[in-house]
Amino acid sequence: MEYKGHPGVEELSSYLVAESPRCAVIVAAAFFDEILKALLADTKERSSSARIKDALDWSLLTQSEHDDLDVLRDLRNGFAHELRVKDFDETSEARVEAMRTWRTASDARSLDRVIQTPLDSLLFVVGVIGFRLQKRTKLKEDLISRSRARV
Repeated sequence: MEYKGHPGVEELSSYLVAESPRCAVIVAAAFFDEILKALLADTKERSSSARIKDALDWSLLTQSEHDDLDVLRDLRNGFAHELRVKDFDETSEARVEAMRTWRTASDARSLDRVIQTPLDSLLFVVGVIGFRLQKRTKLKEDLISRSRARV
């Protein structure tokens, strides 16, 4: 799956092309951690979990996005800490298929012909949330610019 339309998300897409589920999950989690760190203007070393929670508290994430990024974070921890696990098992497949962004999209549209694997579903969710966060980054920058112009 390839993302087009925003340089930051296109960069993420280039890292995910033809990667294993393990690599895709780890790279996607790192991408979101970096984006949330920037959106929160976070200068401290903190956990992804703390950043995801703070982003929800500051209304930078919807509840669905928060829940999905928390699933991604948990999947990342599983892959990063288990030497021999490099693909989704039944439990992780079910967690991906239950992601709220995926459920909403797949219930609204017939995506079965295009998105056929748990990795495809995960990459769909990553792309949707990635684009949303890039838009929020732009909105935040515009608000900061406008407030500085008034001073």
